Amino acid sequence: MIKIDNELIKKLEKLSNIELKDNEEIIIKNDLNNLLNYMSLLDNIDVSDEEELFSPIKDELKSITHEDIPEKFKSDDIINNFPEKNEKYLKVPGIHN
Repeated sequence: MIKIDNELIKKLEKLSNIELKDNEEIIIKNDLNNLLNYMSLLDNIDVSDEEELFSPIKDELKSITHEDIPEKFKSDDIINNFPEKNEKYLKVPGIHN
């Protein structure tokens, strides 16, 4: 298993172009080591009898989409609900320099 040490932290610091304080280096080193320890636990799990899983919901998900039914666009609805209008033209604030 890979062990995260100060040398690796310095290398990661340089690669990521960041500067870490001493206490931040310690925290990151501990966090990365804990993460690697956990991953090694997962590596040791025997999954030889398990079937590969491509989707966690497999056949349980039914099509939840609806059929697309086109509707005629009614511009009159927009015009009638607009606060300021002049016949079929909408009044909007002007752009001033």
